[in-house]
Amino acid sequence: MKKTWLSLTAKFDALNRRERWMVACALFAVVFAAINSLLISPVLARQKVINTELAADQAQIQNLTQQISVYTNQTVIDPDASNNQRITELNSHLKTLETQLSGLQNTLISPDKMPELLRSLLKKNGKLQLVELKTLPAKGLLEAESADKNTAAPTVSPTENNNTNKADTGKQESPVFKHGVEITVEGHYLDLLEYVSDLEKMPWHVLWSKAALNEEQPIGNVWPTNRLKLTVYTLSLDKTWLSI
Repeated sequence: MKKTWLSLTAKFDALNRRERWMVACALFAVVFAAINSLLISPVLARQKVINTELAADQAQIQNLTQQISVYTNQTVIDPDASNNQRITELNSHLKTLETQLSGLQNTLISPDKMPELLRSLLKKNGKLQLVELKTLPAKGLLEAESADKNTAAPTVSPTENNNTNKADTGKQESPVFKHGVEITVEGHYLDLLEYVSDLEKMPWHVLWSKAALNEEQPIGNVWPTNRLKLTVYTLSLDKTWLSI
């Protein structure tokens, strides 16, 4: 292995400046494609499916809660056996959904431990440099989904906007909250790939939101050191968020 490495190094040193630049660009393209196709893309796709399922469960929970409220607040002279039975069924369904969400939460890392997990993996790698680590504001899961949709929504009049705000104010708070962390690290391609791989293999899982390689670096400053910005998050039934 060492002999092969020395041979490759000698060949690289024998190249002129232009040829070295072309080789570096080719290596960058190959490694970036490998990171994206073998690791990041499948993870993001899987998290998208999870997010869709969670959003559907949240919408169903809110709908069931509203129906329970309607049935509970109905004024009746005589006991309504049919309504009482419906309320019991809705409560049972609601508890089942909440149990499913709690089970999913048990497989995810708790919000207060997530920053330390990212730091410990970085320390274990030893070859990467931490540029920035910050927490993101906690958001209700449905609020985050609505924010993404509203970004692309058409412009509405002030009257329509006020009506929308009033309607939003009356909505119940999301029972599941999204706690995010954004970490930026620098290092060589393979070291970055190893860090991402170690993060994915941890027994306590985090959900992926975004991964950007050399997003804010000038092209001349990319090789051989690269900058990777990861946005990951976990879910919790508790809105409390411990800042770093």
